[in-house]
Amino acid sequence: METKRIGWIFLLGVLLAFFAGFQVQTFFENNEPEPFVDVYAEITEALERYYLYDLTDAEKDAAFIAQLESIVASYAESNNDPYTRLSAQPVNLAPTNAESYVGIGVTIEQLNPLLRVLEVVYEGPSYQKLYPNDMIVGVMQNNEKLYFDTLQPNILPTSFLAGSLGEVKTLIVIDPLGVERNVEITYEEILTPTAHGQEISDDIGYINIREFTSYIKDVSEGTAKVFNDTLNTLEENVLIDETDTLIIDLRNNPGGALTALHNENQSGLIPGITQQLLIRDVERPLFSMINANGIKTDYLGGLQSPKAYDIKVLVNENSASAAEVLAAALSINGGYELYGHYTFGKDVYQNTTLLTTIDAISYYLTYTEGNWVYDGDKKIGEVPLNVNLIDQKGFHAIPFLFFEEVLELDDVSLSLIEFQQFLNAYFELEGASKIREDGYFDQVTKDYILMFQQEQNITETAKLDLETARVMHDLLKVYQSDLAEDVQLQTLLGMI
Repeated sequence: METKRIGWIFLLGVLLAFFAGFQVQTFFENNEPEPFVDVYAEITEALERYYLYDLTDAEKDAAFIAQLESIVASYAESNNDPYTRLSAQPVNLAPTNAESYVGIGVTIEQLNPLLRVLEVVYEGPSYQKLYPNDMIVGVMQNNEKLYFDTLQPNILPTSFLAGSLGEVKTLIVIDPLGVERNVEITYEEILTPTAHGQEISDDIGYINIREFTSYIKDVSEGTAKVFNDTLNTLEENVLIDETDTLIIDLRNNPGGALTALHNENQSGLIPGITQQLLIRDVERPLFSMINANGIKTDYLGGLQSPKAYDIKVLVNENSASAAEVLAAALSINGGYELYGHYTFGKDVYQNTTLLTTIDAISYYLTYTEGNWVYDGDKKIGEVPLNVNLIDQKGFHAIPFLFFEEVLELDDVSLSLIEFQQFLNAYFELEGASKIREDGYFDQVTKDYILMFQQEQNITETAKLDLETARVMHDLLKVYQSDLAEDVQLQTLLGMI
């Protein structure tokens, strides 16, 4: 009898467990979200019904944009893809000429609602008026201060930096020490040639390619045309025969438009730079593009015979993407030597598509579309190019001087490192006499800062103060504009 009772209890437990499990399973199945639900719309509609606060159109737009940013960032992060991103620009923003622009001559970082100055164009309208780490916090309008933190969310602070040639604007600026000042700047045409050249000597020509841009009718002639014009001038005057050398400088070139390298056989487009420099060999493409579907497109040179002169190529760790494509083609297909430092190693390429437009702002998705390969099937991220290594030293090895705070004896700051590098270059210190470059403000650093202040006739504080940092910045711009101070280039010239 006891056995039967236990059996009934066991059977009842099984039935209860079954029904409980069925109920739990049914509950979760019925409450799972439907696939492809518009979560933004669901949440927004729910809040509009039950939320204590009224949702404005600006708040809804901001939430929608935040959703776009989060989705793109999530996919990019999960695939370790730093190149896929969301970007925005005003609808009425006309295409610009990559070779020049009208502006104040600064590079900025947008820290909503503030604008941080990152770089200032040498001898541009902002030179010696604005400095790296200055914050542009507003503008003067009708003799009144308009601060960016009072703007509506859909108004971009950068829109207030647009101006016409000869226009004068007064910016409200806060320096790294928190001092506010008004800065009056006149808008000028800033020349930004994507390629420029010069005669180094009777038998050496030099062309620096800053980036690769495409041809835009009635707007920008594109890097291929600029390079071609520069090359033709050098070929007329310098590059005559095998005793002559062309140096192509691709250092710090982040890449850009494919059409600058190859016109993809499009009618009306000038041949790309690879077609201008390298022979056509159907058996050996210069490079190939492979998209996500595995479709491979080969790109060939355009010459019937090689150039009469030698070509040497300067690259560094910031030569990326299209710059690496050109370097690979010149090295592998042309047999020309590379010098400097190993390149960045970016073996993917991107495309861009319009997602949506909100309040006259267009939002674009830039996404990684495929890989490019050289020498058959090699990816530059896996098989780096062979480079004759030349260390960069001196002023051209200093990326920037970014003053953050006053520093004195025994202080430690990463921002001090570049200033110590500057002092070593300025006083031509080598070996054991060099100042340490680790950000520690020791007695030697103090002594040389005082010497610098004395030489420049500025206030002698023996500290890295704002005045000293600004004088160093201005001098660095002067030295970096001088090719004679470029150690890598001068070393290469000594090898020719």
